[in-house]
Amino acid sequence: MARDDGRSRRSALQLIGVTAGLALVAGCTEGTGDGEGEPDQNETDESVTNETDLDDPDPPESDRDEWEDVSTIEFEADTDGWIGRQPAIIEDEENPNIVLYEGREYEFQLTNGDGDVHNLALWDETDPVVASEFLEDEGETATFVAEATDEMEQYLCETHEDEMAGAIELRSE
Repeated sequence: MARDDGRSRRSALQLIGVTAGLALVAGCTEGTGDGEGEPDQNETDESVTNETDLDDPDPPESDRDEWEDVSTIEFEADTDGWIGRQPAIIEDEENPNIVLYEGREYEFQLTNGDGDVHNLALWDETDPVVASEFLEDEGETATFVAEATDEMEQYLCETHEDEMAGAIELRSE
């Protein structure tokens, strides 16, 4: 009796051989299959930190010198977040971190940018240290002066505290 399946068996073996060869070339047989294997000698581990990262666990986004001469901080209030207006370091930034020097007086100005009710408050861990009045009309402004104290941790709008808040970094002279 003659065998007809020899050709299909041979084709199947060739297909398996080609597939295994391609998988080997593509690297599909290496590692655990989860894509999270250890880097080989040609790859780098992106989680490694450099010495600069280790020196300061939360490095400020701006240079120390840029904040030394700041005496006025201006924000535009929008329900989506505070928009920095002055100093230039925070211009057009949403909910920017700000730097204050302990013992210095700062003028804070806010402008209502969307006609919703807003105020600007500087908070410690749990309570306001100082706050502006509430503004209801678009374009309305409020200004207040506050001395930077070691208890200040954040600034926020007390009617939109989840969307409108930023950190205060306090430095000593």
